[in-house]
Amino acid sequence: MPRRIRYYLAGCVCAGLFALTGVCGAADMGGTVKQVCSRCHSTKRICLNLGVKSETAWKSTVAKMVEKGAQLPAGQVDATASYLSQQPPDSGAFCD
Repeated sequence: MPRRIRYYLAGCVCAGLFALTGVCGAADMGGTVKQVCSRCHSTKRICLNLGVKSETAWKSTVAKMVEKGAQLPAGQVDATASYLSQQPPDSGAFCD
């Protein structure tokens, strides 16, 4: 098989895995978000913004928190923002 085709196939596989990880990651972020964020502040701060902030606003907030030391891998900022933007107001996970 020519090298060009092998590189193309490898790229497709990597892109597919990356996309799948992003989709699955957003759905499984609840426990991670609660654990990481509650190390520095109450989850009530998150609760107050559910259903208020857009995904873009959450991305900015999460990126700022990572800069301040939140232990969230940089590659999970987008998945976290997506997860938070999809949570309904007064979500039980953060508003207990």
